[in-house]
Amino acid sequence: MTTMTATTKAGGTRTWAFPRRAQFIPDTRHRVEALLQTWECATETVDAAMLIVTELVTNAVQHTDASEIICTVGLRSDVVTVSVTDTGDVIHSAPVPAQPDGLEESGRGLVLVSALATDWGTCLTASSREVWARLTS
Repeated sequence: MTTMTATTKAGGTRTWAFPRRAQFIPDTRHRVEALLQTWECATETVDAAMLIVTELVTNAVQHTDASEIICTVGLRSDVVTVSVTDTGDVIHSAPVPAQPDGLEESGRGLVLVSALATDWGTCLTASSREVWARLTS
């Protein structure tokens, strides 16, 4: 896993790049938790960000052909932004929250992100898709 950093105790940005493998999901979640605790974010914000990053990275691992996934976390003016970018050889579409019935075991990730975040969205290019979420710290 590669890390790029531009942070201070008061905020900044940290980026991690890693192969598209499920084994990196818990590590990414723990890195986000440690960073937000260093920035002294509220416990509720840290918990929400951990769930959001887990959902976004899981989606990138399960639903893309990306060889690499990039996770970026930033804090600016009491707003935490979490983004996950996948790069691949296909043109990506914007993800849409599903409305699974009560019996399905998956498909609720973006519904959870939408419920936890103050705002979320996507940024598409010909070779990547970024899904981001913002939280008030």
